[in-house]
Amino acid sequence: MLLALCFILPVVVFYLLVIKSMDRFEPEPVWLLGVMFLWGALGSTLAALILNQVGQAAVGIAVGADSTKSEVDMLTAVLVAPPVEESTKGFGLLLLWGLSALWLKELDGPLDGAIYGGVVGLGFTLTEDVLYVTSALGQAGAAGFVAVFVLRTVLAGLGHASFTAMTGVAIGAAAETRNVFAKLVLPLGGWAAAVGLHALHNTLASSQGGGLALKFLVFWIFDALFFVLLFILALRDRAIVMRGLADEVGRILHPLEFRRTVSYWMFVPLANFFSLLSSPRGYWAARKKQRDLVNLSFVKRRRHRGEAGLSGREAELRARIDRANQQGVFVGMKR
Repeated sequence: MLLALCFILPVVVFYLLVIKSMDRFEPEPVWLLGVMFLWGALGSTLAALILNQVGQAAVGIAVGADSTKSEVDMLTAVLVAPPVEESTKGFGLLLLWGLSALWLKELDGPLDGAIYGGVVGLGFTLTEDVLYVTSALGQAGAAGFVAVFVLRTVLAGLGHASFTAMTGVAIGAAAETRNVFAKLVLPLGGWAAAVGLHALHNTLASSQGGGLALKFLVFWIFDALFFVLLFILALRDRAIVMRGLADEVGRILHPLEFRRTVSYWMFVPLANFFSLLSSPRGYWAARKKQRDLVNLSFVKRRRHRGEAGLSGREAELRARIDRANQQGVFVGMKR
């Protein structure tokens, strides 16, 4: 298991960093991403293992004694595992939604939900793949170890992340709407989409030959669409920041700071980092001010939607930005 973990963990962390990199304007706290990853890797996986065993026993009873073990396993993979696993993963997202509404205030929309859902899915992938690869090593030696590692982790490692992201997108959308009906329906719709995609994946994975090739083709396309969705949602966040800061230009930020903060260069890895290196008070002070400006735009949006209890948070952000201005902090180099 330790050997499997040494191979799988770097790949999963790489996928996690790629997903996190799509959250350009209001990155989620690293500690909270870690908590959600651990939920996927430990809490969700343990609950799913137990419930899948119960479901497999129920399937065996339902199909009767004449069925083979392979038939029971296939039916369990297609009919039991998708709703069970998407429910245990989704429970963590529901808990995050509740805590965010009461205290954390870290679920601001569909992009946040997609990021958290993807991270939960990657945590689940880590534990599940360690178990599968370890089993393959015991049954088929090094060849089995390498084959399962390449097929599951390298080629299909984004599967659980993309499934659970559907639940996350829906919960993120529900978190920002004031429509009570939508708050109930959206999470169910996202969960149903996650279960459907998971069931399709397992159906194709249970097939041999052409079915397995079709599985990779279908889900590589879906993985690409998943990142397209993340990019579109990131563009939506950029529009929120633009609207939230447009009336602050000339008051708490300079037009150059505004243009840098909402620039399309924000989507290019390390571009923002290099643009802030030449800031008068240094990178960290400039980045902190930039983050406060972005957070201010999201707080204003939530307040305009009618969310209560944000006046203190807005006042705190404005005070921090004012202090930064008095200290000569500037986002980027002055011209």
